[in-house]
Amino acid sequence: MKRVLKVKKEQDLISFLIENTDYSSKKLKSMITHDQIKVNNKRPKLPFLLKETDCVDITTDKIYNTPFSIVYEDEELLVVNKKSGLLTVSTDHEKEITLYHQVYSYLHAKGEKVFIVHRLDKETSGIVLFVKKEATKRVLQENWNDIITTRKYIAVVHGEIKNKGEIKSYLKEEKNTFVHSGADGKLAITEYKPLKRKDGLTLLDVNLKTGRKNQIRVHMKENNTPVVGDKKYGRKDTYSRLMLHAYELSFIHPKTKHKFKFSVPIPKDFLNLF
Repeated sequence: MKRVLKVKKEQDLISFLIENTDYSSKKLKSMITHDQIKVNNKRPKLPFLLKETDCVDITTDKIYNTPFSIVYEDEELLVVNKKSGLLTVSTDHEKEITLYHQVYSYLHAKGEKVFIVHRLDKETSGIVLFVKKEATKRVLQENWNDIITTRKYIAVVHGEIKNKGEIKSYLKEEKNTFVHSGADGKLAITEYKPLKRKDGLTLLDVNLKTGRKNQIRVHMKENNTPVVGDKKYGRKDTYSRLMLHAYELSFIHPKTKHKFKFSVPIPKDFLNLF
């Protein structure tokens, strides 16, 4: 990503950049060293006095080798496409083989921080959003259910579903992390629409109206159409992975009111079944 800033008055370069970006002085000096900030297409030598009409180029798309796929990145947000079988965050049993650890290593190398806003189950693939600033994390987490406009998944389920529908129940998590319906649980609403059917399976477009733990997996089980490959809530089958993929996430930033919409392709192994 490249930004071009036009100078309107004579000013010290670092002071100008602090006023026009969210980066610290230390970070800006590091970016200049790594040729990510140039003045009139040349690396400036600090201290540097800008002149009126100078152009300052800021490049934030330096190439890093990452074990994950980046969907979008800017000064505040990092959106990645998580692989199935990878924990989002650490547990008591696993600390390092996680998406968070991979993202931390990537951003730490650039002098940036990382905070998680939401997560996916280990077996679920798809979009995960991270933020780089603690203030942004607080704003998004405190307003998460209010600012989300779409949260869509693709699922392959057992059974041939012919009509779209909605599942509504109250979900409760037990101490063993197993989730089920219960009167004292939290309201969960899942909308679904069949896209394709074949050989006793259905490809579903699923829209989450709420975001409870294991919500889609539990609702599909209660609908007697469990997600294919679900070893926790499903039925015994020969599929090696959970056929559940978060393909779209959109929200309106509560402070800037900027609209964000992110999407990733449907995995080929989902489509190959149909």
